Amino acid sequence: MSEARFILCAILCAVGIFTILSSIIGVFRFRFVLNRMHCAALIDTLGSLFLFAALMIASPEPEYFWKLLSVLLLLWIGSPLASHLVSRMELATDKDALSFMEHPGIEEGEDAVL
Repeated sequence: MSEARFILCAILCAVGIFTILSSIIGVFRFRFVLNRMHCAALIDTLGSLFLFAALMIASPEPEYFWKLLSVLLLLWIGSPLASHLVSRMELATDKDALSFMEHPGIEEGEDAVL
């Protein structure tokens, strides 16, 4: 591997690890489920993007590149879908889920029908 590829891989790994660590801190720091879920989604999307990009650049053979790309695409499809379903369930079951902000579509005392 050339020196430029190594430096690019190291930078992408460092950015990915920083993104993952800052998201983990956010998961433990925030109080509301929806905020925590947003931080957890950053781990799956941005953190995995940077780490997989570094691995794709460092891969010695093209077949590894395509395998890593397919895993990354599966993560990008599955993670937002799971986050969306969990957020809908949270809004449907927790009456105080939106109490920290004003939501124009939901009147006080009305159930959140999604």
